[in-house]
Amino acid sequence: MKKWSTKDIIILALIGFLFGGIFLAAGWVYAILETALTPLGYAPFANSILFGLWVMAAPVAAVLIKKPGSATLGEVLGALAEMLYGSFFGAAVLVSGLVQGLGSEFGFFITKYKRYDSKSLFLSAIGITVFSFVYEYFKLGYEAYSTGMIIALFAVRFISVVVFGVICVKLILNIVNKVQNSGSK
Repeated sequence: MKKWSTKDIIILALIGFLFGGIFLAAGWVYAILETALTPLGYAPFANSILFGLWVMAAPVAAVLIKKPGSATLGEVLGALAEMLYGSFFGAAVLVSGLVQGLGSEFGFFITKYKRYDSKSLFLSAIGITVFSFVYEYFKLGYEAYSTGMIIALFAVRFISVVVFGVICVKLILNIVNKVQNSGSK
């Protein structure tokens, strides 16, 4: 197990603080989107469409800190910050954050914490989607939906997690690397 430095802990706290705000804002967008989709019978898709926003702290923490547990801690701290900021989802975000963080951690665990690239981010996206979907299948009562609806919700969630948890995280990592490289010249 790699040792955690003070710098790692500070970065993790900043990730939690920043993404907690993003998660809170996504909650408001979710409420508006759910309201708009309800008359069409597609309200459950609001969660799946925005899901990738709610899981970004985990892969960002993993690729910046590169230590076992960083994805889970990043996501849980983001969820804690969201709750403390006044999320209308309340303390339930902590359980969701833990499930999402463990799902992300799965992607890095598969690569034995040796890769922090597109492959590990994609595996992280798979882990997040599967772990969170199984959890929410029971929590949100997805068993009441048709098989086609369940598959569509899963597919939309996966696409959202890939867009935000892989593509956007890679863009963030590229920006961080450019900033780090420009400071060393």
